[in-house]
Amino acid sequence: MFKKFWLDTIYALAFILVLAFIVTQAFAFKIFDVFDPIGDAFKDMESTDIVFSQLREDPLAEEDLILVNIGNLNRQGIADLVNIINAAEPRVIGMDMFFPELKPDTLGDLALSYAFSQVENLVLVSKLEQPNDNNTFDSLALSHEIFSQYGESAFANFITGAADQDDIKVCRTFAPKEYANDELQYALSVKLSYYMDSVKTMNFLERNKEVEVINYRGNIFDYGATEAPITYFALDWYQVYDGQFAPELIKDKCVLFCFLGSELGDRKALEDKYFTPLNANYAGKGHADMFGGVVHANAMSMILSEDYVDQLGDNITYIIAIILLYINVVLFVFIYKVMPKWYDGLTKLIQLIEASTLFTLGLILFNSYSFKVDTTWMILGVLIAGDALEVYFGVVKNLFTKEGRKELTQVKKL
Repeated sequence: MFKKFWLDTIYALAFILVLAFIVTQAFAFKIFDVFDPIGDAFKDMESTDIVFSQLREDPLAEEDLILVNIGNLNRQGIADLVNIINAAEPRVIGMDMFFPELKPDTLGDLALSYAFSQVENLVLVSKLEQPNDNNTFDSLALSHEIFSQYGESAFANFITGAADQDDIKVCRTFAPKEYANDELQYALSVKLSYYMDSVKTMNFLERNKEVEVINYRGNIFDYGATEAPITYFALDWYQVYDGQFAPELIKDKCVLFCFLGSELGDRKALEDKYFTPLNANYAGKGHADMFGGVVHANAMSMILSEDYVDQLGDNITYIIAIILLYINVVLFVFIYKVMPKWYDGLTKLIQLIEASTLFTLGLILFNSYSFKVDTTWMILGVLIAGDALEVYFGVVKNLFTKEGRKELTQVKKL
C-alpha cells in the first residue's frame, strides 16, 4: 500500500508535467490567442512591475546626470546647444542620436562637427545590426566620420521583445556589452558611467552578466504626462538658449543630449519611447511612459549607485517549481486517498494560500533586496496540481484498469 502511494505520486507528477508541456506548446503556437483577450492585457506585465509603480518609495534626485532635450532642432541648433553646455565644463557629453549622413545644409554639418571637436569627452551612439546565430552582431552603424572622429561610440540598443515597430516596446533589461564585427562594444550607459566612476563601472562589468535588469528609479519632470517619480533634471532646448540654468549645474556632470519630445511634456511624441515597469498602468498598458534617453539614465544610476538587481537563474527556478509541484502532489494524493470528501475544498484552500504566499514573497524579495524571483511557474504548478490530479485518478488511471474501462463502456439507466 505504501509503495503504491509513492508510485501514484510519481506517475501523477509525470502526467502533470506532460500536460503542462502540451499546454505550453499550444500557447507558444498561439492556438488560444483568439480566446484570450484578458491574457493580451497582462502578457507584458510582470509581478515586479507592481513594486516599481506602486510600492517603492520615491528615490532621491540624481545629481550627477543632466538630460538636455534637443526637440526638433536641426544640426546647427544642436551645435549651438553643445557649445553652450560645453562652456560649463561637463565631465562627459553623450549624444543619444544618430548623424549617419551629411545634410544639404553643409554649414549645419560643419557647425556640429566643430562643436564636437571642442568637447573633451564625447560619446556618440552606435547601433548594433544584423544579429547572427552566435549571439553577436555582424554590423555596427555609426554616425558619419566628420562627427564620429571626435568621440567614442557606444550602442543604444535596448531589449524590448518587439518584433516590429507596431509591437509594444517594453524595456526591462539591457545588455552591458556585445560583440559586433568581432569587436567588443559597450552600452551607452556603461560608457558614460565609466567617465563618472571607472571603479564602480568595472565592478558592474565584473558581474559578467549578458543581460542586466534595470533597477528603475524614476523619470523626468514632464508636466503630468506620467506618474513616475521625478528623479532626473532635464533642460529643454529653449532653456539652454536662454541661459535658464546655473553653470554649476553642469560642471563635472554627465550631460546626455536626447529627444524628449518637441518640448518637455509633449504627450504626442512617440519616437524613441518605451513602456517601463514605472508605468502606472502596469496591466493593459495604454501609453508609453519613458523616452530612451531617460532609460539610459536609469541604467546609469543603477551602475553608479551599485544598486543592482540580482535574479534567480531559470534552471534553478524550474527545479524549485518541480519540487514544489511534487510536494503538492504528495499532499493532494494523501488527501484524495484518506479524506476524499474533503478533497475539493481542502486542495482549493491550500492552492489559494500557497499561490498568495509565493506571489507576496516574490514582491517582498524584490522590494526589500532587489532580488528577482520569477514565481510564475511555481504558482502555475500549485494551481494546476489539484485539478490535474483529479484528471489523473478519474481518467488516466481508470483507462489502465479493466474495471475502469468496463465502467466507461457501460451506460446505466437514470
